[in-house]
Amino acid sequence: MPIYEFRCVDCGHVQEVLFTSSSDTVQIRCQECGSEVLDRVISRTSHVMGASRGESSSPSMTTRSCGPGNSCTTLQLPGHTR
Repeated sequence: MPIYEFRCVDCGHVQEVLFTSSSDTVQIRCQECGSEVLDRVISRTSHVMGASRGESSSPSMTTRSCGPGNSCTTLQLPGHTR
């Protein structure tokens, strides 16, 4: 059952609406002012990345020589490696 967020165009109030089916046709009104003019908001997400044994849980940078007088830096991000 997806939960969507909507922002009222008239007053700016943001509210969540639960849909029990993808075929639901629901008349949505603002909970604050009663307006029917709402825009769907892209919801925020939260991601948690864990480290395996021996892996760092924070980003790191490695600098190496890339030829005479040049250096290259690689950013290592935590997470799954191939």
